[in-house]
Amino acid sequence: MKYVRHLTSISTALSAVILALLPIFVAIDFGGVLWWTQYVAGLAIVAAFVLALPSLVDWHRHARPRQLLVIIPLLLWLAYSFFQTITLPPSLVAVLSPGSHAAYTEWLEPILPATKLPGSFPISISQDDTVHAVALFGILFILAWTSLRVFNTRNRLIGLLSCVAITGATVAILGVVGLMLPEIPFFDGMDSHFSTFVNRNNAALTMNLGMAASLGLLSWRLSALTGQELDGEEFEFNDLLALTSDRNSAVGVICALLCIIGLLVCGSRAGLATVLFASLLSLGWVRKRRGFSTIPVVLITTAILAALLTVPLQLDLESIQRMKFFSDSAETILNDGRFEHWPEGWQAAMAHLPGGSGLGTYNYAYLPHQIETPKAWFVHADNLWLELLVEQGFVGIGFTCLLFGVLIWCLHRMSYSHDAFDHGLRVAGWYSVGAILFSQCFDFGLIIPANLVLCIPILAAVVTRSVESDLIAPDASTKTENMWSRFTASQSFSLSMLGLQCVGVLGTLIAAATCTGVLHNDAVVDTFKRTAEYQLQSSGPGSSSIEDLGKEIQSFNDSQPHSVLIYSLSQIEHRRGRLAEVVSANPEDVAQARAIYEATSPKVRRLAGKSPEGFVAKFPAELSKLKLTQLPDEYQTAIRLNQSMLARTPLSREARAGLLYLDFASDDLASDPAIDQAIDTPALLKQLGELYRSNPRQLLAIANLAAQSQSNELAIKFWKSAIDQMPQLTVSAMNTIKNYKSVSLIDTLPEDRVVMRKAAKRVIQTRDKGNADSVPGMVALFDCDQCENSADEAACLVLAADAMVFASKDEDALPYYEQALELRPSNVSMRMKYIAALRRLGQGSDALKQARLGRQIVPGEKRFDTVIKQMAQLEIDQLNQGSNP
Repeated sequence: MKYVRHLTSISTALSAVILALLPIFVAIDFGGVLWWTQYVAGLAIVAAFVLALPSLVDWHRHARPRQLLVIIPLLLWLAYSFFQTITLPPSLVAVLSPGSHAAYTEWLEPILPATKLPGSFPISISQDDTVHAVALFGILFILAWTSLRVFNTRNRLIGLLSCVAITGATVAILGVVGLMLPEIPFFDGMDSHFSTFVNRNNAALTMNLGMAASLGLLSWRLSALTGQELDGEEFEFNDLLALTSDRNSAVGVICALLCIIGLLVCGSRAGLATVLFASLLSLGWVRKRRGFSTIPVVLITTAILAALLTVPLQLDLESIQRMKFFSDSAETILNDGRFEHWPEGWQAAMAHLPGGSGLGTYNYAYLPHQIETPKAWFVHADNLWLELLVEQGFVGIGFTCLLFGVLIWCLHRMSYSHDAFDHGLRVAGWYSVGAILFSQCFDFGLIIPANLVLCIPILAAVVTRSVESDLIAPDASTKTENMWSRFTASQSFSLSMLGLQCVGVLGTLIAAATCTGVLHNDAVVDTFKRTAEYQLQSSGPGSSSIEDLGKEIQSFNDSQPHSVLIYSLSQIEHRRGRLAEVVSANPEDVAQARAIYEATSPKVRRLAGKSPEGFVAKFPAELSKLKLTQLPDEYQTAIRLNQSMLARTPLSREARAGLLYLDFASDDLASDPAIDQAIDTPALLKQLGELYRSNPRQLLAIANLAAQSQSNELAIKFWKSAIDQMPQLTVSAMNTIKNYKSVSLIDTLPEDRVVMRKAAKRVIQTRDKGNADSVPGMVALFDCDQCENSADEAACLVLAADAMVFASKDEDALPYYEQALELRPSNVSMRMKYIAALRRLGQGSDALKQARLGRQIVPGEKRFDTVIKQMAQLEIDQLNQGSNP
């Protein structure tokens, strides 16, 4: 038996080492967002789980019912997440998630043939994404159970806190080095991320968790050396001097300093604000009732938090070097798009209550609920609690509240312990809870694998240690026993729990094999996706490599269907169809082959057979060489694949675009029973316009496709919406609009003064006589009096005058020149334009007055002298002509 216990101790120690070191390796590899990293991390966690199994031999000595308060909710939560992937009757989905039901019915019926519509479907609106998230959830459940089993001794917990602190410090060091030495290839693209993390806010959470562990180590040493608690009422800052002579405090001190430096220079406002909030919580100013002294501390902290989040501070390394902390261009939560997006997320949550849209599906769930404000595609909500409400409804929020309630109760129980290490772990636990609760109101960093494998062991250690602290000789005068405590301490309970553990272990091993299998398959899928993207970007009309890749992907997809693979296959088949068209056109040489290949581009291929010369100004001449019937079979395959992807991911924008690009082939293939009907182009255009409603650049592309389909009303609607959201796209839109003969420019422009000024200026610059008649209508909407200053107003008035001149309305231009000169009388260029207009209208005397006035205002300006001489000479010539008839 002694040998078994020795072996158990070694195996559990190895398990603890794996779990303690895992976070630093995951954090270095882009925070664990890559699917191959998640698979390898999953294997490491499963290995740690297997190594921890021998600890069950001593379960009768370490039965801890309190741990079930964490394990059971996690298991039920995992079960519900899996339930979201199960195919259900439509009527049940309509009750559990009306938004999901609408996605599979209302969004698919207009664009898919009846034979392609799913008869039953899951709650998840992206089943493959949810399956991946559930597999990762399963691995994290195993991590939680293993952490509860192995982190139950002082040495292991000290090692855990040290590794977590070092992980946070490592991220900070890499981030600072990347900022100071950006020329190192490893740190390419540092402008958009920090350290090895793609998102600086995600990195900030890692450093905050490192800060929590560092404070835990320091609090432990402080309590051991002085007997004072860091969050105690009798604590004084002079007590911190005791740490200077303690070698065991070095890790905590160094890592805490590095984490603070990293948080200061990473540029994350929420990360800095989290430090204040979590410190306030961990130091006991809110938890421990300290009377009226709490009020000013809370008020000051709240004011600082508000300033950090809303005042335009420049929080980066350069601002510290130059001591320049304020910047008008700095982003805050008020102008970085979060506040504009959260109402969309809230509407998505209301649409999918009570059951949610499926774990990992937020990037699709909010799309139907966008408002017309320009913003990027939100893969996450930048508010984890809102994202959780959308994806899992009341169930996810309920389990989250329950687990946090258990953690807070365990932290409260630890406050009765007199053990110095318990004081340190309690501070680390309170800081971690505060950091997670606050930071995730403005971020999604907790679902990054690196942060999950950091915080789960810490919080599991809190639960385990809270049980142990109850067993460390509590005061006999306060110790009370009840029926439940006697039952849980009995031998029969321990043996029954051992039996349940054996059953649970068997089920967990099966689940571990399944989850790691899913993660492995998804990692292979990610490899295929990246390879396909690279091949499609680099392949030309003579390339055959994509055909071999397509066969490999098809073979894998036949056994493990995945929406990502289906989309990659559709792109490959579309490309193969283009190559087949080039071959069938019998090009005479390479140049002609390349020209024909360019004519098959999705952006212009749709024009073939539509007599584009009647409504399009410019189009490839090679379109006439393309066949209109008997098209390549690859186009048919691509259509089927896009339809299959929509059945799996009903709100996919990519699949809809793929069908739209192939609508030229639908008439020829409509007789095929696999296609069943022609592609409904207007319906696809309308849905794409809805799903891209807040992306003006994509709306411009959709408007172009609508104009190619001669759906001018839709095209005008999309152009107007895109320009209205982002006026700086006016010129780009005009360059496209002028290519369509049946579309009037003025109809596509929103009645916005900034847009009208840009449009008029572009018409003048390009000498676009075709739109000269529209210019007066534009000028009427300039609203120059609304300009912020006199210089801008004068420039606006001159533009209005120039526009009227371009429209051959010189007389109407004069008032604008006069108003502009009142604001800027010394502007020579402005006055010269006014003089030229007067001369064209035959008002020579007025022109001469303006020239003389200009010479008085700007002495020495030769242009006025030249004009005066020209007009004097002209008058002499006229007199000479009058005297010599």
